[in-house]
Amino acid sequence: RPGLNVLTGETGAGKTMVVSALELLLGGRADADRVRAGAQAALVEGCLSTPPAAAAAWLGDADEELIVSREVSSSGAAGARSRVRIGGRMAPVSALVACVGAVVELHGQSDTSRLQRPSIQRGLLDRFGGESLRAAHDGYSAAYEQWVDAREELHRLRSSTRDRAREADRLRFELDEIAAVDPQAGEDQSLEEDMGRLEHAETLATAAQAAASAVTDDGGARDVLATAEAALRGAAGLDHRLDALSERLASALAEVQDAGLELHGYAADTESDPAALEALRDRRADLVRLSRKYGETAIGGIDTRGVLAYADRARAKLLTLDEGDERQEALEHQVSQFDQTLRTQAGRLHDERAGAGKRLTEIVEQHLAELAMPGAQLEVAVEPSDPAPHGADRVTFMLSANPGEAPLPIGKAASGGERSRIALALRLALADVDQTQVLVFDEVDAGIGGATAKAVGRKLAGLARGRQVLCVTHLAQLAAHADVHFRVEKRDTAGRTVAEVALVEESERVEELSRMLAGDPDSEIAVDHAAELLANARRGARGP
Repeated sequence: RPGLNVLTGETGAGKTMVVSALELLLGGRADADRVRAGAQAALVEGCLSTPPAAAAAWLGDADEELIVSREVSSSGAAGARSRVRIGGRMAPVSALVACVGAVVELHGQSDTSRLQRPSIQRGLLDRFGGESLRAAHDGYSAAYEQWVDAREELHRLRSSTRDRAREADRLRFELDEIAAVDPQAGEDQSLEEDMGRLEHAETLATAAQAAASAVTDDGGARDVLATAEAALRGAAGLDHRLDALSERLASALAEVQDAGLELHGYAADTESDPAALEALRDRRADLVRLSRKYGETAIGGIDTRGVLAYADRARAKLLTLDEGDERQEALEHQVSQFDQTLRTQAGRLHDERAGAGKRLTEIVEQHLAELAMPGAQLEVAVEPSDPAPHGADRVTFMLSANPGEAPLPIGKAASGGERSRIALALRLALADVDQTQVLVFDEVDAGIGGATAKAVGRKLAGLARGRQVLCVTHLAQLAAHADVHFRVEKRDTAGRTVAEVALVEESERVEELSRMLAGDPDSEIAVDHAAELLANARRGARGP
């Protein structure tokens, strides 16, 4: 119910089962050993009457509350070991954590030990710092991410400098080798033709000379055509068909005459040139060698286009490698700028934390004084450290539990009962800046008693205003401040032990408190004491 709910009962009655169930709904480990012997599964269900924003995706249009559940299968049962349902639909554990974790905060017996961890202390301080500290943290996080990304890229570039230098030298050597030969697109075809002509120069010259003689010598083709053309000339104009044939003979005579002259010239120009042939063979060998290394052709073939394409790619890659040096210089400058920005943001976050630490110290010391630690002094040390994702600060909660004692880290300066009160004082300090709707305390009263227990009860009652607080306790002084009181008992039913929880009605409160005080609900002294505790708690509840 709303307000402060306490669960009491003998040790081992099963009070902590409520905490264990909430741990499962908060994403805790699904251990098959939690399942009762002989049962197939353990089921935990919760109803969030005010669903958080994180649950929006699991709500229907008309839903005003959200049912969440987790089922843990026994080790012998078939199927999954853990099943989560949100709003009746299967869901991952992460979604359960987001939904329930936004509403419920659990303070178990182990949390007082966790309070000794620097990360937990830093988280508490940051939560207390409120919106201004959160904004400073966001600014630092953005600067840190930029700084880390630039440093990692710079490290990769520096690590690859030697490899890039070797690669650039290799590419330059290859480009020089290609440039020395200077292959031309399509050169392979013309080279083969030139070599073929020089290799058969004598045969070609002889054939051309013989053909020229057959055309131009006396009585050759030229003379025969001239005689035919002259014979038709005397009948010119008599028949257009014959005139056409005469024109064709005249054209053929001119063509033959011209071909004969070119054949004579070809025969004169074509002569054996061993030196030129050797030069062409050397050229071909150079092109074959380049093609084998940089082209895409069969062994012994020439692929000038492939070689030229490789050269283009090599020049582009070499340019990229050269730009890497420029990029490294730019990154070094950028890292320097990001480093300065990070220092500025870290300084802003440090100042926010230091200010929040002073405010937190004042509030916590006030609560500790009311929790029977009047001389206790808390110091929130915010010291510079190396940049990290959470900031460039090392946060340490230091405590002087008694006047005259030097402040020490909480784990060394506080006893178990003192750590419980410090944890409660911190939770109380966070209450005004925190929106958590449900707080659960599992035996937060460990190691305390007497007047201190009364003070803890008053504090929890105050913390429960506007919230739902569940508290598992053994102390009557604390239970007297409850708005709602539940008792957990063990019973044997049909040969099995079960834990039952029952609402303690107002008429039964004194009896239950006296049992907690003396172990005997019929003790007159215990009954009187219990009645007095309940009356004092009610008077306190009516106070300011």
